[in-house]
Amino acid sequence: MDTKRFHQPEYKSQIQGARKYKREVHNAPEKTSEKIFYYLGLDTWQRKTLAFLLFIFFVYCIYFAPFFKLQSIEVSGADAAATANIEENFKEYIQKYRVGILPRKNIFFFGTRSFSQYLLENDYQVAEVLEIQRKPLHKVVLMVNQRVPEFVLEQGANKYILNSDSTIGSAITEEQLLVDFKGFKKVVDTASDQINSGEKFLDSQKNDFLQYLNDNIEKKMSLGIESFEVPGRASDQLIVHLKKGFVVYFNLTTDSKVFLDRFYTLWIQLNPDQQSRLSYFDLRFEKNAYACFKGDKCALTNLNSN
Repeated sequence: MDTKRFHQPEYKSQIQGARKYKREVHNAPEKTSEKIFYYLGLDTWQRKTLAFLLFIFFVYCIYFAPFFKLQSIEVSGADAAATANIEENFKEYIQKYRVGILPRKNIFFFGTRSFSQYLLENDYQVAEVLEIQRKPLHKVVLMVNQRVPEFVLEQGANKYILNSDSTIGSAITEEQLLVDFKGFKKVVDTASDQINSGEKFLDSQKNDFLQYLNDNIEKKMSLGIESFEVPGRASDQLIVHLKKGFVVYFNLTTDSKVFLDRFYTLWIQLNPDQQSRLSYFDLRFEKNAYACFKGDKCALTNLNSN
């Protein structure tokens, strides 16, 4: 032990000062309002002033700051008219939720899921919202699948618009069919099940199959499509009537690309005489395919009953 240091006057005074030290105790205020500030650590006017300034800045950033305010929406997957409608819906959505605890006009509180639902409920042309993102600091980027009239759905004497997402549109008259929908291919429903506007005619897998054939048969094989036939919505069959005078039977639950390639392979193997006499190709089976020619017994068989 350093006894010399212990006997020094300065060291002794330090020891004595340490023995006499008492921590200053702050008693909690008695008033409730003061207690709240005390427990929040705002027991001095400096702290209260700083907290107040931070609160004002926070409110400004949420409700008034122009650098956080949404100003535009960038749309892809829609034509000019549909884009204009989406932009209008965007403005209406922002205006509708402009007030509240979390205003949607602020990019940080803009609800992507909420706006997607709002758009699907209020804009008939939007079939699906594929992607939506907030882009700093003033823009929303949106990718949609636009719903457009694609076919004329025919069931007996009734005719309807059939949209690209297989939603059944409004009924159409013979006059509209000849004028407004003259170039549209028909999808004929041979079943007697009741169908109504607003319903889905085919599920997404079957509709994708139909769309793929519609987009690629003429492009890949130079064969014009006369019409499509579906023996009821519950059926897995799709019958393609071609302008060459024969039909092709597909299974809507199979791979559309694989079976179109199979159709193409079978078609190019036929000589011109066989092509002219062809009655149908049956491609409904996973491993086998059948060709039937006019005049053969198989051409008199009703394949829809199979």
